[in-house]
Amino acid sequence: MAYTHQRWPGIIGLDLSKQTYSGCRLSGEGYVRRRNFTGRMTQDEQGYLRLLDEISTDDLVIMEAGSSSFNLARFLTNNTSAEIVVLNPAHLRVIWDSQRKTDKADAMKLACIGRDMRPEAWPTVSIPTEEEQAERSIVTFHVYLKKKDTADFNRFFALFNGVGFPDIDKRRCKSDSDYRHMLVGELLTGQAQDVGRIINSGIDLLSLQLAEVEQQHIDICLRHPLQALAWLSIPGIGLVNAATLIAYVGDGSRFSKPEQLLNYAGLVPKRRQSGETDIHGKITRKGRTCVRRNIVQGACSVINQKYNPSCPYQNSHTAKRRS
Repeated sequence: MAYTHQRWPGIIGLDLSKQTYSGCRLSGEGYVRRRNFTGRMTQDEQGYLRLLDEISTDDLVIMEAGSSSFNLARFLTNNTSAEIVVLNPAHLRVIWDSQRKTDKADAMKLACIGRDMRPEAWPTVSIPTEEEQAERSIVTFHVYLKKKDTADFNRFFALFNGVGFPDIDKRRCKSDSDYRHMLVGELLTGQAQDVGRIINSGIDLLSLQLAEVEQQHIDICLRHPLQALAWLSIPGIGLVNAATLIAYVGDGSRFSKPEQLLNYAGLVPKRRQSGETDIHGKITRKGRTCVRRNIVQGACSVINQKYNPSCPYQNSHTAKRRS
């Protein structure tokens, strides 16, 4: 049976795209009266200001988390007395499983979640501050640069392998720009040499960008010294990992128990239950990719280091492997 209440004057579901939004407002006794509206994702009379006219005092506004939702949520929080809720799209099966997938239909389903589901069951996500969102952008941009860096080097090594030089010093290539340029000039000819020069220039530019972003990681840690010291005290947590955890987890106060943080990062196992059978599979990977990626890399760095008997994490891992 649906959960019914009359807690808010109206319930508004917002489906956001890059340039426009589609809204559905439910009102009246039992929230049976429905009205749809649209607008642009701009901070002018055709966008945010138009949306303000659609919201009454103490309404409930529900939207999915996305690239533009947090900025809009902060704007509405600062300019209205309505309750603003952002939901985790990965947990909204009512939308993903729908056969009718339009902006108008999705906005109505979001409004129906507020009408039919108890608030404690909503898959809400916290609305980050502007500083938190900026720090998260730095962290995600660093992940993008590292992936591109790996792809460029793989392309560089494949170029030499293709012309009969598979044994170049890959480790030195990554640390010595002059060595890379020397290899291109002496071992490659013709168009292959031109391609090598282009790849080298891209790698050089990328290294400058990575150095600048890593400085931003340092700035994040310096802005949050207590959190940084706490995270850096854990084996396997370095500068990048600490900045990532500061940006996405902070001091951890919004997580009441460790399992919530693991679920947030997608590090909990998949479970398949049937009768008395309870199978634990691999991790779900449903969570913050940046957090999970860096935690896993930090754990691998601890495991792969020369055994340190004073590290409790290595002791635990070694004991499990021996058993």
